[in-house]
Amino acid sequence: MKKLFIFCIMFPLLLSAVNAQDNRIQTEQENMQIITIDPVPMVAPTENIDAMNAYNSGTLYMRDGMLEEAEDYLSLAIELDPFFVDAMDHLGIVYRRQNRLEEAEAMYLRSIEINSQNKVPYQNLAVVYRLQNRLNEAFELYRMLIILDENDPEGYYGIAELFFIVGQNENAMPFIDRAIQLYYAAGSPLLLNAFYYKGMLLYRMENFDEALLFLQAAREAHPNNATLNNALNDILSRQ
Repeated sequence: MKKLFIFCIMFPLLLSAVNAQDNRIQTEQENMQIITIDPVPMVAPTENIDAMNAYNSGTLYMRDGMLEEAEDYLSLAIELDPFFVDAMDHLGIVYRRQNRLEEAEAMYLRSIEINSQNKVPYQNLAVVYRLQNRLNEAFELYRMLIILDENDPEGYYGIAELFFIVGQNENAMPFIDRAIQLYYAAGSPLLLNAFYYKGMLLYRMENFDEALLFLQAAREAHPNNATLNNALNDILSRQ
């Protein structure tokens, strides 16, 4: 109940800042580099052998960057088993990588309709909404991730990122701190992504000594991030 109360307070704060932040949103999206990881384990394997074979082929093509072939096989898997949510979630990723965001949205919504307890489409759909600057809808999806699994760092990380984008630094801080705790506990390489936002938040709040520590660590994952490098150079010039 306490979590829902916090969200009810913070959601209007995000809503009030969205429309005035389009330029900042575009800049941050262009600068941020995301570490990619292998697809998550299957949520609901199909019993249809042909659909499973098509899915396996599609995911292999997707990993190799052969998106047209991946689309063909994943579409076939869904045709063979219309309730195969894992194939839908991966096909949504293919559409997103092709910048076919409306088709990706439709695929994730279809997956959620079939299995509303599956976290994967909520997270992926939130990314689509963020790319479309539909930040309030993305916020709701990240909130759902936390409700579904309070120990999943992705919901906290996503909300922190949204608050960061619209310049609400103090609101972002508790969420990024929780994401860091959970990524660290899991030994996740995505910890360095969280370090980026933690460092940039500290930099904006002029806590330069702590910001330096986090940004230097994050630079390992983001060596060409212009925002990060500019902040580091500015901090070092102050010493």
